Amino acid sequence: MKNHKYVTPKLPPLPDPTFEQQLANEAYWRKVFSDDNVPLIEIKPGTHYKTLPSWFPSRKNPRGEIRAREPLVADLLIHLDTDPKIKRIHEFAVKIQYRYHKLDGTILVKEHIPDICVFDATGAVFVIDVMPFAVQQTMPGIQNRKASLQRHYAGLGAKYMLLDETTIHLRPLFQNLRLMWRHKRLSHEPKGMETLRQILRDHKLGCTVGDLMRTLPSNAIVARWSDEPTTALKHVSECNPVFTAIMQLAMNGEVEVDLDTRFSSDTMVTRKEKAHG
Repeated sequence: MKNHKYVTPKLPPLPDPTFEQQLANEAYWRKVFSDDNVPLIEIKPGTHYKTLPSWFPSRKNPRGEIRAREPLVADLLIHLDTDPKIKRIHEFAVKIQYRYHKLDGTILVKEHIPDICVFDATGAVFVIDVMPFAVQQTMPGIQNRKASLQRHYAGLGAKYMLLDETTIHLRPLFQNLRLMWRHKRLSHEPKGMETLRQILRDHKLGCTVGDLMRTLPSNAIVARWSDEPTTALKHVSECNPVFTAIMQLAMNGEVEVDLDTRFSSDTMVTRKEKAHG
């Protein structure tokens, strides 16, 4: 494939927003992240799409699920759903018209509906598109488009990002977050999980996952099929409630675990430091 080299046109910096503009931007995003805002693109179930769309369950969306346009978007959602700083996630939430600056100086007006809009605990807004790296390499004007969208959303007080698998699939971070997400808190859970989470909250931390598994009560799950007698109870070796509780508290921002090395019994669990005002 022939390589193309394009230089993104340098645009003049945006002026600092006035106080009135800041208030208008805040009102705009409050409406975007409201409970009654519905996605502007509908991917109907059962429809055949080349991108393999899916549903992603999340309490950070008022409908309880997010439509992921393709598997790479679902992988991004694992990052967002396990990050305690992220408070709201909406898909296909806005439709804007932006000025696209071509290399020859021509300016076109184009329409954009992003994959994901995110609102975090600090009030920051992130507008995110996902596109595989190989696909980006086939689009000579992709950097111009990215720069134009960054400029437009900056004017609305948000940060635009174009992500691909080189950042979404970073190892071992992504593997750790995917494992953490599998232990997320559900409406139905084994008896005693809330008690175990409270024990962890009260426990002296700065120790390893293995230390906690050995010292905390309820460190095993036994189960049987509904039609079996109680004498048929067996240890479910692939499930450990202490590890599950640690992952749930980490997703809630109550404890911290080392995400830079692959999870193991040696993973350190520490108390989440509170910010001082």
